[in-house]
Amino acid sequence: MKILICGAGGIGSWLIEEICLCIEQGQIDAFTEITLADNDMVELSQVKYQNFPLEDAGKNKAKALASRFSDYGIKASSKRIEKISQLKGFDIIVLCVDNQKARDLVIRYCHKNHKEFIDLRATGRTMFAMPKLKKLADNLKFVDAKDTKEYSCQEQADLDKGFIQKGNKVVAQLGNQMLLNLLRGHGNRMFSLSI
Repeated sequence: MKILICGAGGIGSWLIEEICLCIEQGQIDAFTEITLADNDMVELSQVKYQNFPLEDAGKNKAKALASRFSDYGIKASSKRIEKISQLKGFDIIVLCVDNQKARDLVIRYCHKNHKEFIDLRATGRTMFAMPKLKKLADNLKFVDAKDTKEYSCQEQADLDKGFIQKGNKVVAQLGNQMLLNLLRGHGNRMFSLSI
């Protein structure tokens, strides 16, 4: 089984820790190949709400996490997911991305190639998780490929007030359970919550 996690920031950094815990507990096969893909660097300000220690500031996010969880065989790609060729060979793709373009690419690829995906999102107190639905059009209702904005797992207005929201950690936990469900042959449902 090969799993690609696209995005190693606000959601992906917490998700990989949960996945490794499941490997340790024998809930995910230790021979599962997991690759983290992210081209972003850890910013000092992100250490407050992403799963990185201060000493990772300035390092590539995927590589920093792969190094920390090297005992679990986590691999890293420091490239942004932009091409179909980057998706080939993976059985399950977990989206923890900050942009709609990558989301659209992965969803279309998975539907066309009969691959599974989980789409995880959080912006502050708003959380969303979506599995692969029966029809491509049903998944694409929740994607705006024309939207070029990059999103954060924290609302800037909250950060300006000194507030750190935990929606990204919550959705990472939910994504881990959804991944377990897929690996166990169970279905998943869409989840949307704004607290």
